[in-house]
Amino acid sequence: MYKVLLILILLLPLSMPLTIHTISQPSSLAFPSGVTSYPLNTVIYTNFVVGKINISYLNIGRSYLPGGEYFTTGNASLQLNAMVLGKYWAQNVILFHQISNNTFYATLIVNLWNLSGPFSNSTGNSLVYQGLGVICYQGPTLKVNLPLSISLFMEIVNSTLDFGYDINGERGIYFRYPLIGLFQLGGLSLLGLPNDLELVWGGPGGGSVVFMNVTSVANLYYFNGNSLSIVPNAYSIGFDTAESAFGVKVYSTFPTVFSPIAIETSGVNVPSILWPIPPHVLVNQTSDRITVKLSISNKSLPGQEVYLETGFPPSIVSSAVTNSSGIAVFPNNNYSFYVVYFPGNFTLSSAYYFSSPILNSLSNKFHSYYQDLLNFLNSAQNSFKKGIKSILSKQETSITSTTSTSTPLSSPQFGVNLYIIVYILAFVIGMVISAILIRFKL
Repeated sequence: MYKVLLILILLLPLSMPLTIHTISQPSSLAFPSGVTSYPLNTVIYTNFVVGKINISYLNIGRSYLPGGEYFTTGNASLQLNAMVLGKYWAQNVILFHQISNNTFYATLIVNLWNLSGPFSNSTGNSLVYQGLGVICYQGPTLKVNLPLSISLFMEIVNSTLDFGYDINGERGIYFRYPLIGLFQLGGLSLLGLPNDLELVWGGPGGGSVVFMNVTSVANLYYFNGNSLSIVPNAYSIGFDTAESAFGVKVYSTFPTVFSPIAIETSGVNVPSILWPIPPHVLVNQTSDRITVKLSISNKSLPGQEVYLETGFPPSIVSSAVTNSSGIAVFPNNNYSFYVVYFPGNFTLSSAYYFSSPILNSLSNKFHSYYQDLLNFLNSAQNSFKKGIKSILSKQETSITSTTSTSTPLSSPQFGVNLYIIVYILAFVIGMVISAILIRFKL
């Protein structure tokens, strides 16, 4: 019983105004940082999503609540988040607690939100919070050491939503809930949030920001009906979850044009498009030929089809494929005006080069999918500040418990008892108590 009292004592400051240990945090530079996919010109439906990450270095510092109050030290979340038909928001989360340079406790956590109201299939892990249903469940806690190879996955099969993990080869499905639907990438949810797919780092709950550094490579996949496929587009920030991280810079690299990878390292995460991105188009014109070189990140792009267009409106007069040096050559028939056009592919967006210097200087303004992605990123990069947490706070608050029909597949580390009930209630405020319990090893 003393542990229950200690938990309540620990929670008291969360309900009181904090006036100490504040920081003027660089909130404009902190984002949910990682890999996020949100298609603009299509909607993807799938029954399986997975985020994969290999971590070689991880150092978790202090975290702060939205008002700048000190929260905790050594705790951060890695979240796989996805929408189910724009009605449910599913979160498969690892809550990390650092205990030494290379050793961590990793606790598996489920949050499943019903954006239309309470769950009709009630469960003992289900609450009604501000008019919305939320299922909260704490799975196993593992003691892990770097390096880490992690997969977080969610699957809807046989009218059941499964939450699973694979951490350094230890694999399991730790929670199931009866649900009919498909994960949706694209479009807007019932609350007007983007139906995105996220594998992002953030604070340990409550809309907190964590100061941290990581060295890792990550990617997002979905089942396309035949096999796992890398998401067709990716951003360096998330749009739905309210937690954020400062100190995690994300950029992309391309071993091949069909195998992009997100690199996570120390630095400031400037919101960016990871893929597709336009290649650099270098054109050299002589009296008898037009030479085009395609490259990205100073790497030549072989095997890419390029078109030469001329006339008003421009029409294709020739095509060529870049050689091993990324070069394509066209004959120069003394065109008064021409356009070099690269149509793009999986990780490369379309690109233009205009022989007119004036038009070429404006080429980045021409309509392209990349420009659409950039416009969306510029308009939505701060949407996480109005994510699930802050939108819910605008509604009438009520909390009720219900009876149990869900299927946990592994027993929580601390048993199903009063401690876990209190633990579960924490998720309604973004896993706040979770970080406290793990830190004090209750």
